[in-house]
Amino acid sequence: MPWTASRYYTLIVTIVFLIVGVLGIGNTSTMQPANFLGLDLDIVHNFIHLATGFLALSCVIMGWDRRFNQIFGVVYVVLALLGLLYPFLYFDHRLLGIMHANIGDHLFHFVAGAIALYFGFAYRREPVPAA
Repeated sequence: MPWTASRYYTLIVTIVFLIVGVLGIGNTSTMQPANFLGLDLDIVHNFIHLATGFLALSCVIMGWDRRFNQIFGVVYVVLALLGLLYPFLYFDHRLLGIMHANIGDHLFHFVAGAIALYFGFAYRREPVPAA
């Protein structure tokens, strides 16, 4: 399996999300939010980051980087946009009643998801031949 830019990006997602998940758990191991690098994290949020990191790692190993970027991009961009609809989707100060999130989280999710959408849908592995 060739190492394409899409695969490298999936590896970056793996590393970043695993680091944020592990350091987040070190910062807070309860449902009480803790601010870490501008992100509002709690235990559920940390485990979601860890699960995303391990899923990305398995996709890097299996060569499923393009499909991962397509799904990850859609899910994380939608999650970021839902988070920006603050009054309607926050219950007990938790996004969808599940986890704490703030504008830093939404921006992080939007940027990571938008880049993944590019590598999942727009990026081509081979150059297109000239007409």
